[in-house]
Amino acid sequence: MLCYTMFMKNDKFKFTQKEKHMAIIEGTAYWASLTRPNEKFEPMWRIDLAVDSKSAEDFKGQGISVAETTVDEKTIPNIIRFKRKVQKANGDKNTQPQLVDAEKRPLDKIVGNGSRVKVMYKPYEWNFKGKKGVGLDLQAVQVLDLIEYTPKEDFDVEAGNTSGGNVDNIKEF
Repeated sequence: MLCYTMFMKNDKFKFTQKEKHMAIIEGTAYWASLTRPNEKFEPMWRIDLAVDSKSAEDFKGQGISVAETTVDEKTIPNIIRFKRKVQKANGDKNTQPQLVDAEKRPLDKIVGNGSRVKVMYKPYEWNFKGKKGVGLDLQAVQVLDLIEYTPKEDFDVEAGNTSGGNVDNIKEF
């Protein structure tokens, strides 16, 4: 559901390079790195947002990539990717996107897959090595329905030989 956009024209939203206004869209969060940056490649805060089909088509019409993601072997369509690099192109540090709860209070939780959120973003045009496109700068996230991320355990607790708290009893692999 598209909550707010730059401006509406013939039932579609339109970005222009001169406009610096922010927009807000609601959807379902996946692979959110909001409390600390994702450092797999270039450090950045990011969130993948599953949106409805109409919103996905509107984004596509503006030249924004719409993708899929996979969660627990299930394919999730209509994914819009929002990100903010930790470091600006000029070397200055970017500010971390705000993360707030439904009542706009600061939130210090890890947003898990399936959380219902609103994402505030600012579209921008980019040009790199002859390719052009539109990116979505992540400004803030409001969590409406939190599914807190909890890491999966590697092992179940089993009956058997234990160290008894003594690290000398732990065998090396």
